[in-house]
Amino acid sequence: MRLPDADPASDFGAFSIHRARAGVLLGLLFLAGPLADLLGGPLGPAHQAALLLGLAVFVGLYVSLLPPSRWLTRLGPTANLIALALLPVIATSLLAGGAPTSFAGLFVYFVAAAGLRLPARAAIAVTLLTAFGVGLAGLLHGDSRGAIAATVLSIVSIGVLMAAFGRIVRANIELRATRAEVARLAVSDERLRIARDVHDLLGHSLSVIALKSELAHKLLKSDPERAAAELDDIQAVSRTALAEVRAAVQGYRQLGLAEALASARTALAAAGIGYDVAETDVSFPADVDAALAWAVREGTTNVIRHSHALHCAIRVRADEDRAAVEIEDDGSVEPSLGRGTGLSGLRERAERVRGELEAGARPGGGFRLRLTVPLVGA
Repeated sequence: MRLPDADPASDFGAFSIHRARAGVLLGLLFLAGPLADLLGGPLGPAHQAALLLGLAVFVGLYVSLLPPSRWLTRLGPTANLIALALLPVIATSLLAGGAPTSFAGLFVYFVAAAGLRLPARAAIAVTLLTAFGVGLAGLLHGDSRGAIAATVLSIVSIGVLMAAFGRIVRANIELRATRAEVARLAVSDERLRIARDVHDLLGHSLSVIALKSELAHKLLKSDPERAAAELDDIQAVSRTALAEVRAAVQGYRQLGLAEALASARTALAAAGIGYDVAETDVSFPADVDAALAWAVREGTTNVIRHSHALHCAIRVRADEDRAAVEIEDDGSVEPSLGRGTGLSGLRERAERVRGELEAGARPGGGFRLRLTVPLVGA
C-alpha cells in the first residue's frame, strides 16, 4: 500500500502546519476519560507508569503523523506507514497489559490517522476491520453491549469522516499541483511565443537592413542621393523593427497579410531579387490573416538569406473553404533548410489555425513554401 507524499505543507494544503497541529492536540483532550480510569483504577504505580509510557509513545506517534513531523518526513513514506501500523499494535498491547477498557478509544485515533494518511478505499477498509476487531474483542472480554456499540460506532463514524476529509485534502493537493503545472506551461508557452515572434520579426528586418546597408555602401560614391535614401529606409526599418519587437514582447503584435506582402516587395527589391508579389484585397479572419502573413514573412526571409535566387513569386489563393499562400523561388536549396527555428515556429502557427504547411524543393529546381488554412469554422 502506497502512502501519499509525506510533506506537511502539501498534505495539509490550505491549513497551516500550526493550525493542523493545534487541531490534533485539541482532539487529544478526549483521552482525559481513559487517563482518569487508569489513574483511578486498582493498578499499582509501576504498572500505571508502564501503561502511561505506552500511551505516551502512542500519542507521540499520532502527533508525529498528523501532520507528519520533520523527522518522520525525512525517513520517507515507508516510515509513515510503519508509524501508522504501530498505533493499533500499541493500543492492543495496552489493553492486553491491563489498561481499562476505555483505552479501546485509542482505535478511534488510529482510524482518524489512517483516514488522512491512506487512500480513501484503504482507509475505509482499515476502519471497518478495526471496528470489527474491537467489537469482537469487546464481546469476548465480556464488555457491555452498549459500551461496545458506542466504541464501534465512534470508530466507524470517525474513520469514514476522516477518510472523506483525507480525500478532499489529496484532491486539493492535486489541484494545486495542476495549477502550478498550468502556470509553468503558460510561462513556457509565452517564452516560446516571444522567441518565435522575435526570431520572425528580427530575422526579416535585419535581413532588409543588411541588404540596404550593403547597397548604400556601394552607392555612397557613385550616387550619394540614392545612398541617402537607402539610409533613410534603414532608419525607418530599424524603428519599425524596434516597435514590432516591443509589441511582440508585450503580446500585442498581429502582423497583417497586406503589410507582409508590401514588406516582401521592399525586401526582395533591396536584395536585387526579381519578384512577382500578389496584390490582395480579400478579407480573412484575423487568425487566418496573421498566419498567412507570417508565412509570407518567413518565406521571404528564407529566400533572401538562403536561396541565392534570381526570382521569387508570392501568390495568395482563396475560395469558400480555404485560403493559401505560396512562395516559390528559383534558387538553390540548402540541406539544413526546413529544420530551422523559423519554419518550426511557422508550423506551430499553422497548427493553431488547423493549417497545413508544406516546405521543400520543387521538382524543377528552387524551393516552395505553401501554407493552406481552412476558412470553415475560422
